[in-house]
Amino acid sequence: MVKVDMKKQICKYSIIRFQPYPETEEFANIGIVLYVPASKRLEFRLLDSKHYARITHFFDPVCRPVFIQSSKVISAEIKRIKDFIGNTAGTDIDFYAELIRDREDIIRFSGNRALLCSDPEAAVDKLFEHYVHRSFLHEPSYEEKMKKQVRDLLDQYPLGGRYKEGLIGDTDKYEVRFPFVSQDAKQTIIKPIHFKHNKPSQLIDHGLSWLGKIQQLSKLGFITRDQILLTYNTPDHNQKQLYNAFSGIKQQIEAEDIVMVDVNNQDEIIRFATI
Repeated sequence: MVKVDMKKQICKYSIIRFQPYPETEEFANIGIVLYVPASKRLEFRLLDSKHYARITHFFDPVCRPVFIQSSKVISAEIKRIKDFIGNTAGTDIDFYAELIRDREDIIRFSGNRALLCSDPEAAVDKLFEHYVHRSFLHEPSYEEKMKKQVRDLLDQYPLGGRYKEGLIGDTDKYEVRFPFVSQDAKQTIIKPIHFKHNKPSQLIDHGLSWLGKIQQLSKLGFITRDQILLTYNTPDHNQKQLYNAFSGIKQQIEAEDIVMVDVNNQDEIIRFATI
């Protein structure tokens, strides 16, 4: 028979995420909210808005003011709900469920999770350390896996030291962060872009987002379109609607004289990288 520590209570928790570009499906874990149903106690912890460096490193530097403002707004909202729960008795409204419900917003919440804990504040701190300070432990996204694949390929040749993550553009005008930028006088850029989405509209939006960034950099004279290579992976051929959406956006990007190469085509990637 399993013995249960009666001092422990069932707690619900959700990971707070910052997702400035919904079309790319990339996010950064920035906090934890935890709720104890039995005692109606709500605790949370958020990444300090002053610690924006990790956010601007992962996303574009232009996300800094968005993150700072969004962090202040969600912190105030959770504090308001926490105070309201503490001052309200006998209500059947599930404020926690309402807080973490799925929404189309820059700040999002993971699905509800559960654990047993005797100290909610300590539990929040432990979860925060795990999911926020070590958020890189989560399952890598498709593009993170592709970046590793390209990095491993470059490292096999005398190119690993030549390509570094870098910014293209100007802070006062427009700039974009790329994972692979050559350190030569004429910079060449390699950007892995995935098309493993659940809906055609998500796939198309993702492609158009990066097409728009490249067009803007080109318009402002920061790059020419022959300087950039997009390495991609495709939806499965049996996913007809997704594959058709991919074929259409690929044609649209290539019509702008931007080169696209399958991420598994190592010869073409190395050929471009050694130009």
